[in-house]
Amino acid sequence: MTGSHAGSVPPKPAAPVVRHLSIEYLGFHSGGDRREYRLCAKLGTESCEYTVWIANAAFASGRALLQDGPDICYQKLRRELGDAELTGDQTFEVTENELVEYRSAHMPPQRRSASQPPTPKIPGSDFPPHGRG
Repeated sequence: MTGSHAGSVPPKPAAPVVRHLSIEYLGFHSGGDRREYRLCAKLGTESCEYTVWIANAAFASGRALLQDGPDICYQKLRRELGDAELTGDQTFEVTENELVEYRSAHMPPQRRSASQPPTPKIPGSDFPPHGRG
């Protein structure tokens, strides 16, 4: 038993470093013909600031809502960064197509109008009232 330790356990390999992308909203600035949103992306120990903007005309025409601006820009930056390394000091424009996609993905459920017939009941879907049975 010389030179070895009975029952010694070999060292475990180091766990891989997990790099999680997080994006923080820093604020906005309205100027000229657009509204600019500042965002900070953090990946591991790196962090970089980005600007994502939406044309004021999109808000004026109802194609985008002011309260949705930060989320629209967050989603845009998340797509742009993907698995890429952070570079910072970049500016991205939210396009018309991206506004249409955002709107369709965030549409409220359709309400039934008075002219639509009620949904047919499925036989056997009614539960007996309490106390009976």
